[in-house]
Amino acid sequence: MQTIGMKPSSSLTERHRGSPGGEAPTPLLAAAWCAVVAAGALLTLTGPGAPWHSALTFLFLAAAPGGAVALALAGLDPWTRAVAALGTALAVNTLVAQALLMLGAWSARTGVVAVGAAGWLVLTGVLAGRFARRRRVARGRVG
Repeated sequence: MQTIGMKPSSSLTERHRGSPGGEAPTPLLAAAWCAVVAAGALLTLTGPGAPWHSALTFLFLAAAPGGAVALALAGLDPWTRAVAALGTALAVNTLVAQALLMLGAWSARTGVVAVGAAGWLVLTGVLAGRFARRRRVARGRVG
């Protein structure tokens, strides 16, 4: 009996390897994105006034839970992570809006605080899990 091995085509592996250049975004680009997202949250919490207030708030609402989930799924390829992060952001925003409407506490400020708290909880869980894994691996090396 003969087994036939399957080798993926080179175009398929190149397509799923990452960005077209194969490079991660620069730290400067990531810092700029974080600054824009933080500005959206701050503008919402301090009150309207700037013409780009709504756009920056929307960026925060998409980036807070989405970024935390994208960080949690670091082992996946970028397109899969992006789809999962956007889906999670949509789900979290919908659930927060429904909960605040049911409680009669809906406002843009409470929405931003609740979505930010949800993103923070996911991020804290991811970082705690990574820290615990590193400690376990370090303990295994020592003893």
